[in-house]
Amino acid sequence: MKLGCLPYLNVKPLVQTLEDGGLPDGWEFVYAPPSQLAGMLEREEIAAAPVSSYAVFANPDFDICPGICIAADGPVKSVLMLSEKPVEDIQSVALDTSSLSGANMLKILLDELHGLQPEFVRVSPDPVSGMLEKADAAMVIGDPAMQCAKDGLYVFDLAEKWRELTGLPAVFAVWTGKGITAEVVEVLQGAKENGMRLLDDIARDAAERLALPLEVCDDYLKNVMVYDLGEREMLGLKMFRDKCLEHGLLPERVEITQAAVR
Repeated sequence: MKLGCLPYLNVKPLVQTLEDGGLPDGWEFVYAPPSQLAGMLEREEIAAAPVSSYAVFANPDFDICPGICIAADGPVKSVLMLSEKPVEDIQSVALDTSSLSGANMLKILLDELHGLQPEFVRVSPDPVSGMLEKADAAMVIGDPAMQCAKDGLYVFDLAEKWRELTGLPAVFAVWTGKGITAEVVEVLQGAKENGMRLLDDIARDAAERLALPLEVCDDYLKNVMVYDLGEREMLGLKMFRDKCLEHGLLPERVEITQAAVR
């Protein structure tokens, strides 16, 4: 049994206990960015992974694990568009090739909030300075978005803007796969429950690993991130799907189905 995993701080509470020896015998993790994990799920190279919400909308065979998400109900601080000029002056955006949800959410936000349809260029997640040499703005996600210097730059926080537009949380990722079994659901839900008790330890480790202040990592895990896929998060997820359809970012409407539980 292979599970995909993201190489970002925001997923750590969901997988920490599994990484520390809690995986069942014969199970293993495969680490990759969100866009690569989605492709691996489609090819059935892995059984489940915390992948971009957009991948669920684009794949009708994907089920989501109940009760778990990676979301924010306000500024997320790790899914950002950065620019040297005001948003209204942006004509091109360099998109991190790692991103699916962020890239499509940004297109919606720029259109609906600012009436903008800039040119989007997908590039490797270079340093922001390199991305800004290729476009007026750069969209970065995950740990690099938290680590990069932002002095002198305009910061467009996607979850903050999504809340402004819809009044709902921005759900960036969910645990998903083709026909997730009840056993997988049980393991993932247990890992999340146990991981929520380890936020202090995870924050300390992240502060050292990412060279970020401890208070930044602590606040991010405890106050910024939302891991419970509740009623408002499901509404936000479905709103994201519907707006992707309205903006021509999906070919058809896909029902969001939850895997069975024991």
